[in-house]
Parts: sequence; structure tokens; C-alpha cells
Amino acid sequence: MNGGDLSNGNGGGFNINPSTNVLATLNADDIESVTILKDAAATSIYGSRGGNGVIIITTKSGKNGKTQFNFSAEYGSNNVILPPPAGRPLQANDWFTLLKEGLVNANASQTTINNTLASYGYGNGVDIHWFDLVTRTGVQNQYNLSASGGDGKTKYFISGGYFKQQGTTIGTDLTRYSGNIKVSHAATDRLTFTTKVTVGDVVQNSALASSGISGGGGYFGNPGYVALVLRPTQNPFNPDGTLNISNNNLGFPAHYNPLYIAANDKRWLKALTILGSENIEYKIWKSLKFTSNLGLQYNGNEEYQFNNQFHGDGSGTAGYALSIYTRNFLWNWYNQFDYHFDINRNKKFSADVKVGYEATRNAYLQQQGSAQSFPPKLDLYSSQNAATSTLGIQISSDYAFTGAYSNANITYDDRFSLYGSFRRDGSSRFGSSNPYGNFYSVGFAWNVMNENFMKRIELINNLKLRASYGTNGNAEIGNYQWRPSYGFGYNYNGVAGGTFNNIGNINLTWEKNKQFDVGFDLGLLKNRINVIADYYVRKTDGSLLSQQISRTTGFTGVISNLGGLENKGIELTISVTPIQTRDFSWQINFNYARNKNYVSNLPTGDQYNPQSSAFLMRVGQPFYSFYTRAWAGVDPNSGSPLWYTDSTKSTTTTSFASAKLFLVGKSASPTDFGGLGNVFNYKNFTLGIDFYYNYGNYIIDNYARFFTDGSFPTRGKYAFMMNRWQKKGDVTNVPKYVYGDATNGATGSDRIIYKGDYIRLRNVQVGYRLTNKTVLTKLHLSALAFYVRGSNLWTKIYDNNLTSDPEQGVQGFNNQSVAPSKSVTVGLNVTF
Repeated sequence: MNGGDLSNGNGGGFNINPSTNVLATLNADDIESVTILKDAAATSIYGSRGGNGVIIITTKSGKNGKTQFNFSAEYGSNNVILPPPAGRPLQANDWFTLLKEGLVNANASQTTINNTLASYGYGNGVDIHWFDLVTRTGVQNQYNLSASGGDGKTKYFISGGYFKQQGTTIGTDLTRYSGNIKVSHAATDRLTFTTKVTVGDVVQNSALASSGISGGGGYFGNPGYVALVLRPTQNPFNPDGTLNISNNNLGFPAHYNPLYIAANDKRWLKALTILGSENIEYKIWKSLKFTSNLGLQYNGNEEYQFNNQFHGDGSGTAGYALSIYTRNFLWNWYNQFDYHFDINRNKKFSADVKVGYEATRNAYLQQQGSAQSFPPKLDLYSSQNAATSTLGIQISSDYAFTGAYSNANITYDDRFSLYGSFRRDGSSRFGSSNPYGNFYSVGFAWNVMNENFMKRIELINNLKLRASYGTNGNAEIGNYQWRPSYGFGYNYNGVAGGTFNNIGNINLTWEKNKQFDVGFDLGLLKNRINVIADYYVRKTDGSLLSQQISRTTGFTGVISNLGGLENKGIELTISVTPIQTRDFSWQINFNYARNKNYVSNLPTGDQYNPQSSAFLMRVGQPFYSFYTRAWAGVDPNSGSPLWYTDSTKSTTTTSFASAKLFLVGKSASPTDFGGLGNVFNYKNFTLGIDFYYNYGNYIIDNYARFFTDGSFPTRGKYAFMMNRWQKKGDVTNVPKYVYGDATNGATGSDRIIYKGDYIRLRNVQVGYRLTNKTVLTKLHLSALAFYVRGSNLWTKIYDNNLTSDPEQGVQGFNNQSVAPSKSVTVGLNVTF
């Protein structure tokens, strides 16, 4: 939020994050509100934990009154969003056309051409649509029931939820059970207890991805990848209807049959999350209260992967199993005094002060075990059936944070507000010389609307000016990065040994962010038009990055406070109600954000980005700047690929080795993004339409070499390959297709970097709310509502050469993982 930071988030050599996000175990139906804090004045009091903004999720609470029940149900279907036309796979006729042409261009003899075509099934009528086979219409169901109520002393909210989703990719599904209890009790007029417990239990079967246990460490079984890489001539079925796992050219000699993998491999996750808190509030006197809050979080993950004995990654070891158990326990305890006092008697001049202390501790444990050599029966997939254990390891890690903080807000006559905060944080992630960091903020607000001179201006109903400056820190590195350490457990000729594990940096200290914000809130025409505008500059110093060092040390890098980054931008939100009558209203909501970032300081000079060598960090350039060769197109006379020789782009070459790498002026970070929403209300009907847009970033197809040109001629190919150069004078961006092409035309240049600009129809929802009290009374209901919602129904892209969905990660890599889906959902909400 408000730009990013430079930190690499290095986990100290350990994968200390569970494979499933904690939020995936929460039930959205239990959430009352989500508040996002971004400006310096709001986030500085959170210290290091607010370094990239703060998201506050508030769960529902009970209200005074008799018990009220709410039931909601939802049913929907999901389908994969197909790749753009350029990135869809060729079918058999076109694929064979390319294969034959490539052999001719490679000067193969007619006999070789005929034999090669025959070996891949030319003329046998097989034409497989792999996307149709590895994807399906997914179905999801969700049911929630809650009860809430209270009297003068006790309020309660209790809920339970069930969610079941069948994935759009074969072999994937997710089931979630959730529960939530929130009870608040006023023991006396001064003392109040609030207890909250949230439980989420998730069971997930996942597809093979490109890495991690949910992926398995390889990609040959990833359905999103194989749907492109497999030839349309590879029949997944034998003539008798069984699954084909043969190793000949008509079978699967290099890649795997995804239908067999989905049926016989296992990849599941069981995740249990328990969130609990106990809050005690005591009013010492009218203007002073004390709050103590103890929060607990427990995450327990069981992950299991089994690669079958007969086909795929496990066939070489007679089956392979990997199990990982992860336990993460965190507690956070804060104690806080809140004091309000009026500076003068008429209460126009008042102040609110907070003073508190907070401590956090996290304990992490992970146990891994693997085995191979299983009996030749697919139902014996538990690791206890394996003959050989290949891994047994336990990893533990912990960290602690502590902080003392204060906050003050002074208000005069509901016109002027002056606020400030100070926080001193300590972290175990830094050595004894630099464990603490000091962070502060100051801010000012002027409610211009309450000035006497504004009363004569009827057009303006609200006007508030804001400005703030603040600092916060970042400590998102491995728990022990500062400490030089040895690692043991190495086997040297049967003897346990140790070696340097981490070079360490005892001078490591906090990364600091300094942020300035200025903005205004404006309401016009009886608040029919509302505008919120902000401008910010955020500077990051002492970024926690991996500094490249000589390999003679035995290491490639060391975490250091290295360099700086600057983000600056604007954020604009406009809400307009063009029509407002008794029966009909129309509201327009528009938001726009523009952010530009650049590396502001790098004492070591240019260096590869620690996230990926596809990026180079250089002062004055965006953090995620692509560093590669510049593609110059195709020679119309020969069909050979062309590259610019250097950054001047004055000369071209057909030699890949002669083209220099340089910053090609393309970044993975978007510069402009936002949304546009329209809400129409007619009597009891509501129609909502929401668009999202994203501009200014680029996406790299890091698997393009497999599906483009002829370097891997026996794999599936992108549809745009039919635009290849074929004869002298052809003007195209696709080189001549040559079987076994070694020119590197599809790798190592910005040819495979595409514009990521897009507009997406995020949601369309039609709802009806029953308000007829007579009908509701007969049904013994308090409220009844229905809705139909469509998500991701339409997408507009602006680069016709783009080969993947434009919605990729922050680094812009298209890893050919499972594509996003579009869905249609119907829902019911009943209160009684």
C-alpha cells in the first residue's frame, strides 16, 4: 500500500510460512468491516508491523435485543478463464503443419520427415483439447448460520459456517468448517470482559504447481503447464479406455499424463487455525480507562504428497512420499491507558492520549519426513508402507517483538486537530547492538467546513484538509539473519559434520520508511458528490537486502542495510449520486491510484534484484526493472530473429551472443490502477457493476521457450506461431520455424515481455430484498434477500501478443499455474 519496499523477505533458509494463508481459514460472513490504514499518522503507532500499511478486520458483535438468527446459503459454478487467443495451444492440423515445415527448414531428408511425422501419429485422427481435459466446471456451496443478541450487560454473537468448493482443475477441491464466538459482558459499570474465539479448519486437495509441497518441486504434472506443453497428438487413453502411460512418442515419454497424475497422486493439506483473544476494559474514572488484551493464534498444518510408483515423478523411485507437519503459535499482549480531558470549560478544546506497551512472541516448528520404494499397489500410498526412509528432519524457529507507544490527539472547536505518536520497537531479529528502533508521526487536520465563512457557500457541504509525516520500520527478514552460525547434520563419510550456515551481519538494523501525506475530503451538493484525494511520498532507507559478495567466502550474499527506494503517487476516490428519487437511485464510485517507484540509493552500484536475476537494481530506475536483451523483430529477408546490439538501439544483430543485456525500460510494477463501480437501486431491486483496471506494468512469459519457435519442436505450441515468417519479404514478429532451432529467439530478450494492461469486469450482482411486512410476518421472518452474482465475466487486454491471463504476481512472472476463474453464484439471506 502506497508503494512497496525493497526488502526481500528472506526466510533465513527456512520455509517458515504455512502453505495456506491464515485468512483462507476465516469465514467472510463473520466479518463486520475491513479498514485499511495507509497514511503515516495512522500507521506509525503500529511501528514495524505497520511498515506496509495496516488492515484491520473487525468481526461481528452482538447487539442489545432478543436473539436474532441469520442464515445464508450460496451456490455457484466456476470455469477457468481461457488464455488470450495468442497463448492458446495449437490443435493437431496446425501443429503438424509447423512440425513438417520445421523439418524442411532444418534441411531434413524426406525419409526423416516422413518417419518423424509418422512417429507422432500423423494422419491417425487424434486431436486432443488438453484444456478441456484438465479443467472442468467447478461447483461451490456455502452455508452460514449465526445467532446474536444481548441485554444491558451481556452481548453475544455465535456463528458456524461450511464451505465446499470443487476446483476448476482436475484433482482439486477445498472444504472449510468455521466457527466464531464473541461474548462481551459488563461485570460492573466500570469493568467489561470481551472474549473472542474463531476456529477454521481447511482440507484441501491441490494440483501440482511449480514449487512447494503443494507443487511437489516439479512442473511436469502441473495441469496449467501440461495443457500447453503436451502435443494434441498425445492420446491420454489407450484403445481399451485405460489411461495411457506409455513412453513412446504417442504416449508420454517426457511429460506426464495429467489424468493419471490427478487420479493416482496425492497432494492434500489439512490446516487448523484458532484465533482467540481476551479483552479487559476497566474505567478508572470517567475520563480514564485501562485496556488489557491478550491475543493468541495457533496454526497447525499437515501436508502430504505422494507421487505414484508407475508414472510421473515417483516412477524412478518406486513411489515417493513427503509429509510436513507445521505448528505455529503466536501470542500478542498489549496494555493501554486511554485518557480524555477537556482543556477549557466549554469543551471546545480537548485532548485524547493513549499510552501502552505491547509484546509479541512466535514459536515455529516444522517436521519433515520422506520415503520411497512402495509396494506395487496404488492404494498403499501411506509412507509407512515404504521400504526406505529418505528424510527425517525437524526445524524450529522463533522471534519476539516488544514495543512501547504513545499517541495524542488534540482538537479545538471541531475545526483543528493536531495529532502525534511515538513508538519504540525492539526485535530479536537484530543483534544486541541494534535491537531497537524509534518511530514517530505528526499530523494536522483542518475542518474548514466548520468555519463561519463556509456557511455562506451552499455548494460545499464538507471540506477537510489533512497533512501528516511519519516513520515506521521493517524487520521482515529471517529470524537469525544477523547471527553468524554453523549448520550441522551433514554426513561426511558416515561422520556427522558441520559447516558455515550463515555468514551473519552483527551490524544489521531496522529498515526505515519515512512518509509524507497531504490530502483533502470534499462534499458537494448536499454530499451528492464526495471526493477524497491524497498525495504521498514514501522514502525507504537502509533496506534489508541481500548484498552480493565474493563467492570465495562460500556465500553469494549477506543480508545488509543496503540502498533506498522512493515511492510517490496520488490516490483519488470519487463518489457521485447523479439520481436520487423515492424509488430510484444511481451511485457511481470511482477510485484511481498512481504510483511510481525508483531506487534512490545503492552504495554498491548496480546489482541483480534479490527477488530474481530477471531484474537489475540501478539508482533512478524502478525496483522491478527488467534486465535483458532488446528484441528487434525478424529479418524480412531471412526470417532470422534480430536483437539490438546495445541500449542505443542503433544497430541489430542475428547473433544472440552479440546482443548486450541492459535495462529495457520495462517494469513489473503497475503505475496506474483502480476501479469503477455503479450501483442502481429501484424499489427493492439492486444492481451493482464493478470494474477493475491496471496499467503500466509488464509480464514475462518465463516458459515461452517451450511453446515458441522450434527449439523444443515436439511440444505444444502457442497459436500465434501460425504468424511465423515463411518467405522472403514477410513482415512479422515470429521468426522462421526451424526444427531444433538453436538461435535462442524465444528466450533472454524482451520479446517474451508483454504489456500487463487490462480492464476486468470484476463483479455484476442483481439482488432483491423483501420488505413487505405482511409477507415477512406470515413467513415468520425479519428479513429476506436474494441475489445473483457474476465474477470475472469479461476482460479487456491491450497487448495482442500476451500469452497468459494479465493478472499475475508482483514480479510479473507467468508460471503457467492454474488460471483464474469466472463464476456465477446465487445466494439467499434470511433473518428471523
